[in-house]
Amino acid sequence: MNLLVLGSGGCTLTPRPGCTCPVCEEARRKGIPYARTGPSLFLEDINTLFDTPEEISYQLTRETIHTLDYIFYTHWHPDHTMGMRVVEQMYMDFLAVYLEGKQPLKKVKICALPEVLGDIKAIQNKFGSFLHYYESTGLATLITLDREKPFKIKDFEIIPVPAGHPASVSTVFIIRNKGKKAVYAPCDTKPFPVNDQIKNADLLLIGDVLPDKTLKNGHIFPENNPLEQEVFTMDELINIITTLEIEKTIVTHIEEEWGKSFGDYKKIEKEYKKYNIEFAFDGMKINL
Repeated sequence: MNLLVLGSGGCTLTPRPGCTCPVCEEARRKGIPYARTGPSLFLEDINTLFDTPEEISYQLTRETIHTLDYIFYTHWHPDHTMGMRVVEQMYMDFLAVYLEGKQPLKKVKICALPEVLGDIKAIQNKFGSFLHYYESTGLATLITLDREKPFKIKDFEIIPVPAGHPASVSTVFIIRNKGKKAVYAPCDTKPFPVNDQIKNADLLLIGDVLPDKTLKNGHIFPENNPLEQEVFTMDELINIITTLEIEKTIVTHIEEEWGKSFGDYKKIEKEYKKYNIEFAFDGMKINL
């Protein structure tokens, strides 16, 4: 299977608009891999996208991706959904539709757990849900996934496992193909589901990981901070890796507030070489 990290950033991008900190200034000068856009993953073998951040159209153009068949949503947060207009950007020929009465060029299948689909349907204006608009105009088919049950696309199986986050349902996606198994868990997956189907994965792509307690602008992550309910420490990540016997781990959804550059993350990787942990960057290609 061929995976492509379209965006490795979190809810705050690097560089952050208006920010003149050293990490953001370096990212402006050097671009990728120092610069990071919103969280998204592309499964090249079956033209499948996981989440649509605001920058998704730019990301697809950057990687010369011309075809999109499926979108799987992990949860409703804006940094994962606000680029949903990509379906009309790619497949709505407005002149043909409105002047000649033709249908859109293609229907994209949009897939999510029922709770997640319900949350995203609630994103709307006074005329109604955005997803309902895409469905009614022939741009999208909405597919409700079953918890922990395989959804099959050709010779791939995609299995949604709900995480235990108290605020809203987020999804850990297991991707299986020809004896290989990847797990995508970019955001709001704490407490992480200890699920037999996740065990012995070849790859875990996981977000919301705090690399250490030194943050942007000299801040120190305090003890007993509410953010402890949202993010994993490196010790907690290692516990997930060892408990579930993960072969390789790549940290994604990397926040600008952590105050670290691409070079800093390469140094941290050396500290955790024993656990086969790496940090993602935009355009990162993964072959299993």
